[in-house]
Amino acid sequence: MSQDMTLTDGRTLSYGSFGDPAGAPVIFSHGFSDSHVIRNSDDALTASLGVRWICADQPGVGGSSPKPGRKMVDWGADMEQLADHLKLDTFTVAGHSGGGPHALSIAYHLPERVRKVTLASPVAPFDAPGVTDMLVMKDLKMIVRMRNHHRLLRWAMRMEAEKIEKDVASYVASAGDDLPHDAQTFTRTPEQEAMFEENFHLGYIQEEEGVYEMTKALWHWGFDPKAVKQPADIFYGTADDIISPDMPRYLAEELPHSTLHEWEGAGHYGFIDRDRWREFVTAAKG
Repeated sequence: MSQDMTLTDGRTLSYGSFGDPAGAPVIFSHGFSDSHVIRNSDDALTASLGVRWICADQPGVGGSSPKPGRKMVDWGADMEQLADHLKLDTFTVAGHSGGGPHALSIAYHLPERVRKVTLASPVAPFDAPGVTDMLVMKDLKMIVRMRNHHRLLRWAMRMEAEKIEKDVASYVASAGDDLPHDAQTFTRTPEQEAMFEENFHLGYIQEEEGVYEMTKALWHWGFDPKAVKQPADIFYGTADDIISPDMPRYLAEELPHSTLHEWEGAGHYGFIDRDRWREFVTAAKG
């Protein structure tokens, strides 16, 4: 169940906690088109790992207020307020896909409080030379071409939101057509399929606002990954249908203290599946 808090600028931040309430705190940042509920659907598994898994909806997602014109670096300040609200002294951060740079922004903003970073299939700065050439999914390549055509970009994203609003169950069931290496992950169990339905529903509940704002933030992060000094574990799948494995490898070279972990045959959302989730969360626990 999500909870709301009010940030100092008056915006609402919606967040949730999963796993062990008394466990080691991990602040997780979700990716593009996702929301705070993205996780392995077996919360007993997460609890057994001794982790308090905390995730907030990014601006324009779920119940979180939009923040037009935001930069990636702004997320660090938002998460500082969440950590203060939850009375967290030190903690670790984790992120998936577009949530990777969000997690890094927290580590950059709070170098004394964030002990470690753990990423799954993270994206690199889109303004770095050659990075957008590492995108595999055709819809993301189209977004890159349209990024300066704001009305057209919003229209395309709104069409996606309307598909989800019309029939989110069919949307999830057919998602494997575009992401064949994630098809089994989307529907592996009835609980996991229901989680993905809720995830995408919340991701687009404010129509295109959340994905539009994140898209703009993927360029010009507002900080250099080289300035993130904490140790970082980076996991990626070799069968990713969204980004090339070259992208997390590129990001690993930019981070001063990173370790790469390869998941053979895993897709972009493969971190959700039980065995990889256990490995990912254990690493994030620190």
